[in-house]
Amino acid sequence: MITHISERQTQFSYFDQLLEGPVWNGSKILDFGGNVGGFLVSAGNQVDHNDYSCLDVTEAAIEQGRLNFPRAHFVFYNRYSSYFNPNGIRNLPVPDLGVKFDIILAFSVFTHTHRSEMIELVEQLRGMLVPQGFLAFTFFDPRYNNLWADCNLPSGADTDWCVVVDGELYLEPGHELSQQERCGKPGESYCSYYTEEYMASLFPGATVLPPVNSESQHVCILKGAAP
Repeated sequence: MITHISERQTQFSYFDQLLEGPVWNGSKILDFGGNVGGFLVSAGNQVDHNDYSCLDVTEAAIEQGRLNFPRAHFVFYNRYSSYFNPNGIRNLPVPDLGVKFDIILAFSVFTHTHRSEMIELVEQLRGMLVPQGFLAFTFFDPRYNNLWADCNLPSGADTDWCVVVDGELYLEPGHELSQQERCGKPGESYCSYYTEEYMASLFPGATVLPPVNSESQHVCILKGAAP
């Protein structure tokens, strides 16, 4: 059984700075892929736990989050992930939590999915926002993270996006690497990278910003989908 319990507690400060200090208290917040709720640790009293929901594919993390933050709402999302939930259900839609959210956050979630899966899930999440709400999710830029040098990519070569599976680089792969299509190996390392420009082209109207607070991930910010 693969269990991923995150000890990260920097999510709040990261999003707070990049989103320029939004009004957290009183906002309905969904932490998509929030694991044990590390976001709440650094948020302190700036977030009402009653207004916070966490959706994650690691059942043990959800159980731990419920123990740590009994007033918050932790929901297990039994969707397939070769690393985080290899026994999950493929293509399982994001569940309806019975509430529209002001803010939806996803820290280091789409860094572990294929492009097609990211696009699908982002569309579903935007549909869960109030009209003036916004979604913010992080991603790796291969140039910022020196991926090309680390993988010995030929000089002058470039690409819009790529996937690295167990240390092997795949440039702009098709469905053969989509986690919606392939089984993968339980526990395999699966990381996706997108250039800033390409991420902006995938989601017209998005705001794409570089990392802050010594983090290594960019952020893409989207408003709610039109009704």
